Amino acid sequence: MTSTARKYYQPNGSDTNGDRHQKQADTDHLKMLMRRDIAAFYNALSGTGRRILAALIQSAPAMDAPYSIVISSLQYAAKCSKLSVLRSLPKGENAGLFHREINSSGRRHGTIVTLYKERCEFFISLFKHEYGLLADTDHDWYQKENVTKGDRYQTVIGNKVDQIVKNQSLCISTSDKTDALFNRLSDQGKRVFGIICSHSVEAKQDEVSLVIQAIARKAACSEVTARRVIKHGHDAGIYSKRIHERGPRFGIILQLNNEPITRIQDLLKSYPPHFDTNADRYQTGVTNHDRYHDRNDTDLDTKGDRYHVTNADSLAKQHVNPCQPRADENQGRSFNTNTDRYQNPPFLDRQIKSLSSSEESEEEKWTRRLLSISRDDFQVLWPSLHNKRFGPDQIRQIVEHRLSFGETILDIEESLHAAHWELENETFPETRKGVCNYLFATLKSKGTWRRPVGFLTPNEQALANAKKADKTRTELKNIETQKIEKAEQDLQNHDFENWLNSLDNSEIESIDSKCHLNLNSDTAKRGWRKTYWAKNIQEAAA
Repeated sequence: MTSTARKYYQPNGSDTNGDRHQKQADTDHLKMLMRRDIAAFYNALSGTGRRILAALIQSAPAMDAPYSIVISSLQYAAKCSKLSVLRSLPKGENAGLFHREINSSGRRHGTIVTLYKERCEFFISLFKHEYGLLADTDHDWYQKENVTKGDRYQTVIGNKVDQIVKNQSLCISTSDKTDALFNRLSDQGKRVFGIICSHSVEAKQDEVSLVIQAIARKAACSEVTARRVIKHGHDAGIYSKRIHERGPRFGIILQLNNEPITRIQDLLKSYPPHFDTNADRYQTGVTNHDRYHDRNDTDLDTKGDRYHVTNADSLAKQHVNPCQPRADENQGRSFNTNTDRYQNPPFLDRQIKSLSSSEESEEEKWTRRLLSISRDDFQVLWPSLHNKRFGPDQIRQIVEHRLSFGETILDIEESLHAAHWELENETFPETRKGVCNYLFATLKSKGTWRRPVGFLTPNEQALANAKKADKTRTELKNIETQKIEKAEQDLQNHDFENWLNSLDNSEIESIDSKCHLNLNSDTAKRGWRKTYWAKNIQEAAA
């Protein structure tokens, strides 16, 4: 029996109620071990991870009951990136806080989470004990006077003691479309709506003419973000969007709706975007270090770069500024984020090898060929497969799987040509889970695709075209030769006729008498005269 267990009960064989006390002591002991594990897990988490898991638990309508949740909701509730949420959820599941499974309707409908009541309640108690009532009322627990250096979401950049949280005058109602859209907006989206509202003041007939490039430049965001935010506003009924009558080059026209646009203006006044950050979250006043060290290497294929696993020796020779953790509790700890999921060491080594290497086998050449196909190249080579969401990521997984079992990959590329040909000619077999899943499973297990009737690979098609072109060129050359020979023959006949007409009867009889054969017909006489002309007259003239 451990000393921890003795703290809760002492064994006493003479006690009549020993079994009851023993059972209670065992339950208390298990609770103590559970709380010790949860406390150790809680202390190992970063501040962002604690906020994410606390938001996940607090969003549950009831403990021990499964409910659906979307990653983006945790992202906005915990004020962090989606990548941080994806990293923290497996940690909480491994710690036994909850159980996850994919929604039966698909990934787009979120994840089904089932919380374990006692563990989650103890986790929330630790969270509330550390952060107080702010854990229940305001997830932005960094807005204190003793703000830490790891806070990237401050109202004013820098560790200033005089930071004051403004009391918001408006309450956001998630049931209203306009409020729900505003609650999901980032600072960039708020700046886009701020520009629209500023133009609405001077608008005539509630119509605003805008150019996407100008909005993106003023809002310090990309054109894709500006288009997406404007589309969300159109879907929410804040305005109706249409293309300018003179064409897309002149921008778009927004027909504003008075009530929603007024509500957006009021919300922007109460919840203004942060213009001071300018998307620079790593400022010297916040982190006091540069997370991205200078690199002198520009050739990312052969020099030490992001792939620290295979280039550890070259990276060790370079001086790198260490990246210190943001919070004090993470001192001396680092997490492997596995940034590049598809670049395992054996494939990188094959990819770096030179084509001229005599030691490289045919299998390695095809491996390097398949792994080097980019998304743009794939879309050019197999557009029909790309439209079915089959791409380089699937090829990498197939190659990795087959090479790990020592299976061949020599027919992968030809199989892709065959599958693409079947899609274009509408002979692809019927599938239950889609073309992408069917093709992926077939190539992963068999490594080849059936050869359709009438299909030719690009190399075979090129060879057939070359043979057909050679045959055509030969026929054209024969026709040209025949034309030349016919022209020469016509010229000879013309010269012969001129020579024969220039002779008198005595000269013709003299030429005929030189022939040792009997010239009984006119055809025989003409043949002998042409032969005499060719041997004596034409050769002498030449």
